[in-house]
Formats: sequence, structure tokens, C-alpha cells
Amino acid sequence: MRLHESMRLRELGQLLRLRRLREDAARTERDEKRRARDAAQAAVREREALIEQARVRRDALGAYVAGHGAATIARLAAFAGARREALDEALERAEYGLIDDEEALARAERALDEAQAVWLRAMARNRAVEQLNERTRRGFMQAAQQRAERELDKAQPVGMQMTNEGTR
Repeated sequence: MRLHESMRLRELGQLLRLRRLREDAARTERDEKRRARDAAQAAVREREALIEQARVRRDALGAYVAGHGAATIARLAAFAGARREALDEALERAEYGLIDDEEALARAERALDEAQAVWLRAMARNRAVEQLNERTRRGFMQAAQQRAERELDKAQPVGMQMTNEGTR
């Protein structure tokens, strides 16, 4: 193998290692963004569950006051009103929290999409360098075989070359 061929293959090897490292880094970043998105989805689901619980408690209080508690409404009216206000406030806080969680989820999904695109580009670049490296190696090997055949042909006596050419 000639010096420039060896240097070219070494350079391609270094470029290939660099592309692999970049692909690995992009994959790691994508995986981190996926975990962040999953956590944001879980937060939205938890917040939705809290909202549902707050609504159930508020509705249960309303049903109690209208049903079994109606007989004692005079004594419980102040407590029932205060409890209803507290439940309404908790529900409102949870709904605002849900808005924040949904915005965080949207940001996490955008970040994941961006990280996925970066990873796909890095993967494509890595594959391109792998293919270039393989084509270059094959080309250098074919050139070396052709040089070896020419040198072999030069080394044979003239009469042997004609015999070999006739058998080809």
C-alpha cells in the first residue's frame, strides 16, 4: 500500500470515528429528551387525575348538601360554603397547573423532535463515511492487485508472458 493510500485510509478512519462519536452523542441526547418528554407526559396525566379528584370531591360535597346534609344545612352552611370555596380554588390551581404542564410537554416534544432530527442527520453522515471508507478500501485493494499483476507480468520472461496471454 502506498503512503498516500495509507494516509487517506487513516484520515477516513479518524473521520469515521468522529462521525460515530457524534452519532452516539446525538443518540444519547435524543434518549435524554425522550425521558424528559415521558416525564412531562406523566406530569400531565397526574395533573389530570388531580383535577378529576377535585371535581369528584366538589360534586360529592354538592350532593351531600343537597341530599343528606339538607336537614342540617342551617348548621353546616358556613362550613359547606368554605369547603366548596376551598375545593373550587384547588380545582382552579390544578387547572392552571395543567396548562403549565401541557406547555412543558409541548416544549419537551419539540426538543425531542429536534434531537431526533439531529440524530438522524448524524446517523446518515456516519453511514456516508462508512460507505466512502469501504469504497476507498476496495479501490485501493483493486489498484494494489492491478499493480501486483503488472509487476508479475514484468517479472516473467517474454516467452512466458505470451503463453500466459494466450491462456487468458
